[in-house]
Amino acid sequence: MERGHDVIIVGAGPAGTSAALRAAELGLATVVLEKQVFPRPKPCAAGLTARALRWLGPEVEAVIHDRVETVDLLLAPDLKIAWAGGGVVLATTSRRELDSLLARRAEEAGARIEFGNQVESIVADDEGVAVRAAGGIHRARYLIAADGIEGPIRRAFGMPRLAVTGAIYVHAFPPSPDDLTPHRGRAVFDFTRRRRGYGWLFPKRDHLNVGIYGRASGKGSSRDELTSLLESLDLATWRIEGPFASLSPCRTSMRDLARGPCLFAGDAGGLANPITGEGISHALASGRIAAESVAATFRKGGAISDRYARRVVSEVLPDVNVLRGIGGAFYALGPRGIGFVARRPALRNVLIRRRTWEEFRRKGGRIVVG
Repeated sequence: MERGHDVIIVGAGPAGTSAALRAAELGLATVVLEKQVFPRPKPCAAGLTARALRWLGPEVEAVIHDRVETVDLLLAPDLKIAWAGGGVVLATTSRRELDSLLARRAEEAGARIEFGNQVESIVADDEGVAVRAAGGIHRARYLIAADGIEGPIRRAFGMPRLAVTGAIYVHAFPPSPDDLTPHRGRAVFDFTRRRRGYGWLFPKRDHLNVGIYGRASGKGSSRDELTSLLESLDLATWRIEGPFASLSPCRTSMRDLARGPCLFAGDAGGLANPITGEGISHALASGRIAAESVAATFRKGGAISDRYARRVVSEVLPDVNVLRGIGGAFYALGPRGIGFVARRPALRNVLIRRRTWEEFRRKGGRIVVG
């Protein structure tokens, strides 16, 4: 069976469903091919930044586990900075719940999502793309790849593999629900755990998400670092589920964003925070831009790859590139250098973008060094 559409989207994560929702709103005949059946677990720390929360809107409240307003930054064994009072820094959820919510919103807007439909092959020509999947052949003028770092679309278009970093984490369940109380509204980022990475703790609904992110420093080191982190947080006696592992892109460029009639969004385009590995906010933004680029090209003509790349470069990559520069300098310092800088306000402010710092202070935020 062969079906025609305006746009085919591969992958129903945040990038894919953001694209599908916007495409449907713009009146495009849209189909999403997703190899998994929802709801499904997805390895991810699932922290939503303030920017992601604004884009998701009030409906996301249904899947929020906790809202974090205090962040403890452990920059040296004897130095902790509490970033507090500036409002919600991030909210936590699970990808199982978030992805299902976003998929439902896209379907309600008019997009068709075919779950459990694995892509088998892709052929691109002057007329667009033909995607053969388990459910038949789909044809469309344009394709949005939102199938992750190691999805089949990059391979089909002969694109290079993306550079990646990794994370390993566990779910820590308390002996008693009351043991979660001190962790409510509070996250931890521990930069003493890895030279070019960090350890984290996020509060979830009934457990803590605890992990290590960054480039591995040696064989077997990630699990050892994770065990050490759990011990330092006094969580060694909690019931541990995991570990789980996930990958994040750590580098992108214009050549990663488009190829012919195909646009690459979210992790598939290498779009993630180069300091933290967070990718949901960039996935949401790039998915929306991809859909709007498709609609604009139908209306105005022109090269869709140029249109999409220009918008991502102007609206998403500046943030990524600034963070990459800051992160490169930050991680190059190493734990000792980070501690040295953090103890000196003038140097510390260099690592915090002026706009971010001014907005934080305007909201009544404060940094407590201890």
